[in-house]
Amino acid sequence: LNKIKISGDKSMKSTFKKAAESLVASLMTHEEQYIQPLEKCIEVSAEAVGRRSCIFVCGNGGSAATASHIANDLLCHLKNWNRESYRILALTDNVSAITSLTNDYGPEEMFSRQLSAFGQKGDILWAFSTSGNSKNCVKAFEKAGELGITTVGITGRSGGRMKELADIWIPVDSDEVTRVEELHMIYAHILAENIEAIVSPMEE
Repeated sequence: LNKIKISGDKSMKSTFKKAAESLVASLMTHEEQYIQPLEKCIEVSAEAVGRRSCIFVCGNGGSAATASHIANDLLCHLKNWNRESYRILALTDNVSAITSLTNDYGPEEMFSRQLSAFGQKGDILWAFSTSGNSKNCVKAFEKAGELGITTVGITGRSGGRMKELADIWIPVDSDEVTRVEELHMIYAHILAENIEAIVSPMEE
């Protein structure tokens, strides 16, 4: 095997600093296009949770992991360990279902067909996509529109097709895939913490 040359400590620190500075710069934006849709999503999602409607979440690859992670947080708890569980379903998590749907109908149908089975008017769909062009998320948005489900597209800065299809479009201030994925997890936690604070405020 060829030996891998490891760069020096100075180079490693420079790489870390560059990534951290990029992430912080994206988070520190004060532009309304990044803030207002977050507030709107918190409002409509909290209302949905309060009336026992369901929040569905989906994404591909790293975005699937983000969807699964935030579904766990909303189902279980964030800061309030004594609250009731919320109705939330990650459309990424049933391996038998998604492999069967992908094999039999194609990957574009894996989320929309689950939504057809479980979704009802008044529910919410959050879809994470770095590009905003994930075909199965786009298809899920189209199905959600037929069912009266509010759609939230959480994407990179450019937004792709989901920018046009989403009822609420939440961009992050980057189009670099790794930074977008990191920002999505931070945004997801911000959304979930605020929803929990509204629906299940902690006792003093």
